[in-house]
This record gives sequence, C-alpha cells and structure tokens, in this order.
Amino acid sequence: MSMANAWKSPHVRVDLGAGRTAWAVAFVMAMGAMSACGSGAGTAQTHVRPVHAATKPSTQASSDPAGSPKPLTESQLEAAAITAADVPGLEADTTQDSTGVADQRFTASSGGPVCTEFLNASNAYAGTYGSSAEVVKGFAVRVANRRPLGVTVTLVGHTSVAGAQKVVDDTRRSAKGCAHLTVGDDGTRVNLAPMSLPVMGDDSTVTRVGLISGKNSGCMTVGLVRVGAVSLNIMVTATDGYYFNVVRQVAKASVSKLQEQNLGS
Repeated sequence: MSMANAWKSPHVRVDLGAGRTAWAVAFVMAMGAMSACGSGAGTAQTHVRPVHAATKPSTQASSDPAGSPKPLTESQLEAAAITAADVPGLEADTTQDSTGVADQRFTASSGGPVCTEFLNASNAYAGTYGSSAEVVKGFAVRVANRRPLGVTVTLVGHTSVAGAQKVVDDTRRSAKGCAHLTVGDDGTRVNLAPMSLPVMGDDSTVTRVGLISGKNSGCMTVGLVRVGAVSLNIMVTATDGYYFNVVRQVAKASVSKLQEQNLGS
C-alpha cells in the first residue's frame, strides 16, 4: 500500500503525524540489530517458484508518456490485481487490503527535500502524480526456518501516462540523492540504496530500504513499476534480508495480468 495508510506491524507502528501512518501495510519489523539485513541478502531464496507468464510488448499508449487515457476505477484495478494463485508460494493476507489514494503530502523529518520527494513519489501522492484510484493487496510468503515475508502490491491508476512515469522517475532520482532520512514522531531511521536491476514493465526502479525504530529493525525491498498509466508499488518486507527475486516474480505476474486485461495503456 502507499504511505497514506501503512508502516504497520505486529511489533511497531510508525506514525507520520496527523493521524496518518505510512508505507508498507504488510511491513513486518525485525527484532534485533539492523545488521541482520546484510548487504548480500538480495540472493536469499524463498519457496516462491518462478513465474513463467509471458510479458507482452508495451502498447502504443504505454510508450507515449504524454498520453492521457481514461482514468481507471477501483473496480478495474481490483480486477487487474494478482491473487495468491497467480504466484505459487504466495498466501493471501486480506487484513492488509485497502483502497484509497495517498491524498496527504508527507515531509521527511531529516534528509531534506530530496528525501521528502522519495516519500511522496514512492507512494504516488495524488497531489503531484495525478493518482485517481488505488487498490492494495496483501500477501505472505512462508520461508523455511525464518519469519514469513510480507508482500504488498499496490496498483495506482493515474490521470495520465506521464503521471505514472513521474512516479518511477522521481523515486529513482530521489533514492540516489537520499541515503538516510528520518520519519515520524518517533524518529524512525530509514536507509536507502537504489539497485540496478533489469527493467520490469514499461519502466521500473527498485530500492533497498532498511529501517530502525527503537529496538526494532527491518528490511524492505521496494519496486516501482509502470504499466501504461498504472504504477505498481511492490514491497517485500523481511527480518533477515532483501528479497529482490520475490519482487521480480510478483512484478512479472502483475504486469502480465494488467496487460492481459488491456489496462494501464
């Protein structure tokens, strides 16, 4: 989900003020030191099996960032959202499901304007990115001898292809310029590291996010993917590392389903 609703967990709740919470609805905070995330955990394996759905070529509208397709409704996004059956190994977690665009702008407590831009871009703040409808779906992945992974898939319909592309562009640029920031009244610390990975959908960017809140810490892999006038935010939260392989598999299934239904273009 977007910043408008989450950063919730069984262990901690990060409040950005004004009664709003932020970022990952399915965020499971790790107990213990931040070093548990590790620098090489991107290769960590899970029981999610590879997805072999074919990826269709971008449509004409998708390749034109200036295009202005008719905004999608929540019901259309619901129909285009993946289910647990679309990615073997996923389990539905409907307690994390929600709707409603991010209509409140957020400000980083430290890190400056570029870090504030990351918070708002990665959550498709409606005032800047023309977000017209949003649907969030929650999942879990069981991992042998570890805590389950939390997975959230957020589909945001935009009033233009350019708005969806700006989400990806601004997230990518701001992640490079904001290595560290703090958010919320409790001063949760956030460390960002943009990753170089193959493009997903029409365009994409992936960021490694480490968080520390009091004695709790956690690892989040955040992928922003554009499919026409839809931006996808795919977040995988863990206690022990960064799961890029899960982001890629979920993204592939999500992109394929959007394209099969001719949505987003």
